[in-house]
Amino acid sequence: MKKLKLKYEAVVYGLYPREKGEKDYSVGEFVFKEKQIDLTKYKEIYTDNPYFINSNLRYWCNQFAGDENHYYCCFENDNPIEIEVSNKNGASKDKIKKYVEKNLDELRNKVLYLEKVLRLVTNLDIFIPVIKLEVYDDKMEFIEKVFFMQDFTPLNHASRFSENNLKLQSDRLRLNIHWDSMTKIMSTNKEYIRALDYFNQSFSVNNIPVKLLCLFASLESLFNYDKEKIAEKVSTYTSKLIFDKDKKDEIYSRIKKLYDERSKYIHGQSTDRITYALYEELKEFVRVVLLNYWFVSMYNEVKNNREMISFLDEEKPLNTNTQLAIRAIRETDYTKFYSDVREKLENGDTDIL
Repeated sequence: MKKLKLKYEAVVYGLYPREKGEKDYSVGEFVFKEKQIDLTKYKEIYTDNPYFINSNLRYWCNQFAGDENHYYCCFENDNPIEIEVSNKNGASKDKIKKYVEKNLDELRNKVLYLEKVLRLVTNLDIFIPVIKLEVYDDKMEFIEKVFFMQDFTPLNHASRFSENNLKLQSDRLRLNIHWDSMTKIMSTNKEYIRALDYFNQSFSVNNIPVKLLCLFASLESLFNYDKEKIAEKVSTYTSKLIFDKDKKDEIYSRIKKLYDERSKYIHGQSTDRITYALYEELKEFVRVVLLNYWFVSMYNEVKNNREMISFLDEEKPLNTNTQLAIRAIRETDYTKFYSDVREKLENGDTDIL
């Protein structure tokens, strides 16, 4: 077997550059960075930098007050990712190029999964419109450069750096999701994988009612196991899996109301009431459900939807690790969070939610 070495640069839309002094953010081997792009050198950029020909350039380039330069954010792997190929596929530059051409989707997905992670962590409109891949042989001799482009049209572009979104980014990028571990644990639960896919599809469509449909399809993938009383099951188990005793009834009512709007749309009634704000509200519920589902599965050996529903119906007490994970995605003041949890544990309190 021979090895190929891969270097990625994935442009990311929807994240604001880190403030000076903030800890570097990374996902797996990929590190979040800010880079400058010179848009005045049109000919040079057009020739040497395919970023320029991307139709969505205006969306993911940033300018800041008092600075004429343009910047973009990206994720890079500082250390090359190694993959094994057969001796035949790695025998020469031409063979390697043919291998890359035949496996473009697989190679792209080695970085594109960042979209899913960042959306689940932040719940912000995150897109990766451009990916640059540099391929090297096992001796780090350059083979070729490949670009991947994705079209996207964000609905809420003007408010992507709103005060609320900047606070969400700052607070939530403290959370690290071990995607490999997550997908390995959940790989046999096809309904959960489908629910994740629907959640991600809600980011990619531009019709707000259809976005809402994607989110309810995500919840139905988890809770609709017998096709009966769908609205009741989705509302009940969503409110249970969020594990917020004080807001359980309120969450149940909101999901029921939102599901009613979804049904009206499906049956041809007016969609005026399905606003972007409603979509955002439901998206946050679904995000928390997906994360909590994973936490319960990981720490309580719940393997599928039926076992999850039984677990929730029996109202089994959550162990400490599950509660810590659930609280971690709920909190914003982590100093207070750690202090509060430590005090409860020292006092022998087993309920830290």
